[in-house]
Amino acid sequence: MTSKSSKAPSRRAATALAALAVCGALMAGCASTGPTDQPIARKFQWFSYLAGEDIRDACRPGGGDRYRMVYNGVYTEQVRAYDVDVAAASLDAAVRGPSDLGQWSVSGWSDLLAPWRGETQSRALGEDELADLTVALDADGVFGPPNEGEELSSKGFFWTVAACRDGRFRFTGFAWPSARWDALTFDDRLFALDPVATPVNPPRRTNTGLPVTSEEQDRDHYAFHAKVGPDGLAGYGTLFK
Repeated sequence: MTSKSSKAPSRRAATALAALAVCGALMAGCASTGPTDQPIARKFQWFSYLAGEDIRDACRPGGGDRYRMVYNGVYTEQVRAYDVDVAAASLDAAVRGPSDLGQWSVSGWSDLLAPWRGETQSRALGEDELADLTVALDADGVFGPPNEGEELSSKGFFWTVAACRDGRFRFTGFAWPSARWDALTFDDRLFALDPVATPVNPPRRTNTGLPVTSEEQDRDHYAFHAKVGPDGLAGYGTLFK
């Protein structure tokens, strides 16, 4: 028999989650203002962050170059996000992995958020490191026309890149498997600069199809599909059912 004291944390957690859901609903229309370690805000700002809307809004001649590269290694398994500030010669890296909520205990608000925070690290970039990364991004076509129509599934592997360079905003993406993915060069350079020690989740075959039954929808609660549009992220769907 389960004691009343053992049930209490679960009720408190459920109440807290309900309160956070209400707060999240109020933030649903908010655009991303950049990287955040607050998971509730991150869920509702995810597409804005992925699309680099904050970079687009700040992009103007003389405003400074910025790059954002996001690696989706199956959304529920691993997401790696990298923000480069060219003027500051800095790299901010964040890696989020799966969370086992079945073994989750709650003793306060900070603990309630902890499973989704992931690991974050920052580092300075040398002049040559920054130059090599920029050259690789250019060679991979990031600063040219977007890879329009590329399908991006949360259940697969893809890169998105949002960049402001010389006052002009660019957005593109690359999905695995594809010839353009195989030709990428910036990824190896970026991983070599990554200050987070967590190994990269390498590409493999997965079922990226949309859920068609209620059971699949339950299983794919965090699934989403998007694609690269002519001027940004397009055709995306919610992270929630």
